[in-house]
Amino acid sequence: MSEGHSPRSSPEQERLDDLEMIEACYAFPGDFPLAVISRNDPAVVDAVMAVATADGRELRSHQHQESSGGKYVSHRLEVRVGSATEAFALRARIRAIEGVRTVL
Repeated sequence: MSEGHSPRSSPEQERLDDLEMIEACYAFPGDFPLAVISRNDPAVVDAVMAVATADGRELRSHQHQESSGGKYVSHRLEVRVGSATEAFALRARIRAIEGVRTVL
């Protein structure tokens, strides 16, 4: 834990920490990797792809793998983004899709 931070950060502090981490780990503009686990449902897959490519963003790569039971699918995406703020917002919008379980 950083000095001066309480054990329970506010949502705004968590957002600022996430942005700082994204800025430290990636160069912008650049390709931003995302790993998404979702239900294996065509509507969910379409929604993930629509959000990833919204606003003219370029999908640089997409790999997907179904779970052994076929209930879930893992997506590995690289999306061209202009800033850490855009990368953070993209991740948040994908997390908000009904049927998405995890976004890393």
